[in-house]
Amino acid sequence: MNIQTKVKISKVTLSLLTFSAAVFCMGVLSLVLCAGLGINPFKESTTLFLVSAFVGLIGFSTILVLLNVATNISLIADAKIAELHVSSQEFSLKKWTITFLMIVTIIVGFLFGGTYFSKEKYIALVQSQAENILKENSELLENIGDLLSKAKPEDFKKIYEIKDFLEKQRKDLPSLTLIYARPFEGKQALYQTEYYFSGDVEKNKYNQVYFTCTEGFDCEYLKEFFSGEKKDALQKYSMSDNEFYLYVPFVGKTSRFVLLFERTHRYGKIGS
Repeated sequence: MNIQTKVKISKVTLSLLTFSAAVFCMGVLSLVLCAGLGINPFKESTTLFLVSAFVGLIGFSTILVLLNVATNISLIADAKIAELHVSSQEFSLKKWTITFLMIVTIIVGFLFGGTYFSKEKYIALVQSQAENILKENSELLENIGDLLSKAKPEDFKKIYEIKDFLEKQRKDLPSLTLIYARPFEGKQALYQTEYYFSGDVEKNKYNQVYFTCTEGFDCEYLKEFFSGEKKDALQKYSMSDNEFYLYVPFVGKTSRFVLLFERTHRYGKIGS
């Protein structure tokens, strides 16, 4: 490697170290504020990304320091070699840069490809297990339909018991939510079960919880299904985080509903 190249590397690494130090200080300040005040305005996927970037910045800065020190030592050595009139072997920076970029491309491709196939495998597993549960517990699902048609507090309590039973039938199943529709002032309203039954059977009290659909995501699907159309299972997931949704429709003798298997992670509102 010639002296001009080493000088350029030394200057570039020093500039990058200065920039990294500034970013690092801002990250530490944000971390202290969030930890000190007990707040987190970011969603989980964004939080994980920022933490990973922060750790990566530390590793990147360490490499820059080593590279800068090694380059400066090499410059000093070159100066001594020049004094002694000893020949040195030339080094191709271009070849090393191309090799480095190829390795980075392979690693990035491996990570994204591995993530994609892992999620596809997981979705296939969940869908297969959900279908098996439907087959093995068809009587319980019909019972849910009958209970929904009655819609009394004690009926909803039984629905929650059946939901909890179905949810725990397989180890790898995510959380289960039951979506059903009921008329409200001449319009169709969507409702859902919660994590636990919050009503009072003795006082004949139970407040149904609305299900809020997302336009362009599941609204049209649910609207068409509860309007009487035949629908297959719908699956949605995100590559950037662990959000996963599997809608499994069920049509009983007295009513129809959707089993929603979902896995979501949220902190704040900022980020993806």
